[in-house]
Amino acid sequence: MIFKFEIVAKIIYMANGGIPLETVELRFQYTQSEYIKAERQYLISSKTIHKYDIALVAVFLLLSVVYMLFSSFSVFSILIFGLIIVVTALGSYLYVLMPILKFKQTAKCHEEYTLVFSKETIKFKTQSIDSEVKWDIYSALWESQDFYYLIQAPRIYTLIPKRVFKDLNEKQLFEEIAQSRIKTTKHI
Repeated sequence: MIFKFEIVAKIIYMANGGIPLETVELRFQYTQSEYIKAERQYLISSKTIHKYDIALVAVFLLLSVVYMLFSSFSVFSILIFGLIIVVTALGSYLYVLMPILKFKQTAKCHEEYTLVFSKETIKFKTQSIDSEVKWDIYSALWESQDFYYLIQAPRIYTLIPKRVFKDLNEKQLFEEIAQSRIKTTKHI
């Protein structure tokens, strides 16, 4: 019985153009809006920025203005107000401006990707990249409503938009392959 299965699998393998059946091949190019959305989602999910930071900054800003008014614009109250303005500006840069600049200034974000996932390796191919990596470089798989993040290290990840899967079966096969190789998964 096993022998017959091997022959059938080999025939299917050959009929599939020599591409192993247990692979998922994805071709895509990032759009600016999806890349920015994914980067911002990563910032919040990785706790680089917290969801409540905006409310917290608003409260501190209000308190510093009130303190400045009641202390007759003391040096300390002006320093506190200035510090809160700087923190607000840095947070705004990190969340609003940095993802846009990162997309515009990173050449590989504008290239078409071909990724082939198998149980052993992942093949990356773009105009400037042609490499094959093993799964063990990734420590986690994060899944959101629109994306998969293959996490390599803090702030280093491979982004896969869910829109690039041909159908549900291809998406499920990718999940099976990834989850068999990466033990840590997180839904964000």
